Amino acid sequence: MTPAEMKQFIAKYTDDVWNKHDVGAMDRYYDPKYVHNDVSRPDVRTLDQYRNWAKDLIGGLHGLRVDIDDLIAEENGKAVKRWTASGTHHGTLAGIPPTGKAVRFSGSSVYRIEGNKIVESWYVYDLLGLLQQLGVIAA
Repeated sequence: MTPAEMKQFIAKYTDDVWNKHDVGAMDRYYDPKYVHNDVSRPDVRTLDQYRNWAKDLIGGLHGLRVDIDDLIAEENGKAVKRWTASGTHHGTLAGIPPTGKAVRFSGSSVYRIEGNKIVESWYVYDLLGLLQQLGVIAA
């Protein structure tokens, strides 16, 4: 993929999975041997684990929306997305009962793409800020 094609691919993936809440679409974007790296969720490593985590997040945050703030892609098959997510905490999320609070948090994702599929990614996001907004941790 060219850098322009990678940007389109990541934007479409973000819209299909996170904004249209179609977790099943992940199979179109991810390699079956995908490796997930997330400092906040070291227990999530495989595509199945990531898919389940996505279902939990979408189920816990009503109206979840992920906006792309910046998207960079290079010839080496890597793309970086800076994003902001928002929604209302209406379902259990990571064991936290619904609070009804609107939340907004940001993060960055790095994707490694091979053969038109995401084979590995690295996620970093403001978990502390999210937990503070939910009232789990004092601000």
